[in-house]
Parts: sequence; structure tokens; C-alpha cells
Amino acid sequence: MKRLFLLTLSVFCACAAFAQEQGPLDALARTLSSGESRFNYSFEVKGDIPMKGNGAAALCGEAYHIFGNEMEIWCDGKTRWTIDRNTCEAYVEAVDADSYDYISNPATLLEALPRAFEIRSVSDVTLGGKALKLVRLVPAVGDTGLKSVGLYLDGAVPARVSITVDDGTETLFRLTGFTVREKSDASAFAFDIASLGADYVVTDLR
Repeated sequence: MKRLFLLTLSVFCACAAFAQEQGPLDALARTLSSGESRFNYSFEVKGDIPMKGNGAAALCGEAYHIFGNEMEIWCDGKTRWTIDRNTCEAYVEAVDADSYDYISNPATLLEALPRAFEIRSVSDVTLGGKALKLVRLVPAVGDTGLKSVGLYLDGAVPARVSITVDDGTETLFRLTGFTVREKSDASAFAFDIASLGADYVVTDLR
């Protein structure tokens, strides 16, 4: 369940990954590269293990933090801290920017998506009475663990994202309150593991 939750969170890294301009994604690329992106989200996993949840995220280059379902993920671009508030567990891992293991390391999708995925189609759709641009992407490299990504754009802002993994499990995200603010230093995305109580079990995997 924890690995599935981490994988669903990779969608936010996918949204931030378009630092390079790619045709219909040019406006989004410029928006995301201009500062620190913040938004709220809700998600629904459709598959053998259905799950729903919501939370908030902030993305700034390779750094990010994501809060949701009593879990927190902090990453300063070099180290990732995963905090499970339900089980009082914490994991500390080094980030491998060259890895394509998106299931266990969603941070790798942050920079890799532009070179690891390719646009399959672009179409106009209407959802909830709003006209959106749907960009469908598929892996362009080896085993990514992901089958496809569907990005629904409201102008330069991602409104919805669907992600399908190799076993067919689909997760739909709805993004609201998307804003861009001045970039923070990467240190703002680091987590102080010493701030956790004595009841936490900390596993350092570095």
C-alpha cells in the first residue's frame, strides 16, 4: 500500500517535470519554471486496491514536499524523507537522479519525464463545463513502471492528471488552488528528522 501511495504521488513530479518546452506544453513549462508551484489535490485510485485521499503539494525544481493521508514526503533534491504519521515510521533515502525506478522513487520523474516520455496525442475536451487541453504521454524509454500519463491543461495550469501503471491501475488527480510564488531555497524542503518524537522508528537507507 505504501509503494502504491508513493507511486500515485509521482504525478506531482510529473507536472513539474516540463522544464523543457514541448509543443503544447510550452505554456506549462514556462509557468512551472518561473517559481515555486503550490496546489491542493484530491485523488482516486481505481483498481484492485481502491483508495481516495487529498492533500497539498509544493514543487520547486528538484525540491518538493507533499502532504496527504497522514503521510509527508520532503525532498531537497538530494535526500528524501518519507514520514508516516499513522505508523510512526520515517524513511531517509538518497535521491538518484539517474534512476528510472518511479515506483519506489517518484522524485526521479521530476527531471526525467521530458526525455523519458513522448507525446502520443493532443485533443480538446470539456469537463465540468470547462474547455481543457488533454495531452496523452507514453514512456519513450525502458521499464518505467508507468503505462501512460494524461495531462489536462487549463491554459498553462494543470487541472487534472491521470496516471496508469503497467498492471492497469489508474489514478485520477484533481488539482485546485494552483499558484506560483517566488522560489524558495532547497533547504526549505529538507526535513529535520530530529524533530520527530521518540516513538518514531527511523530507517536510514542511505
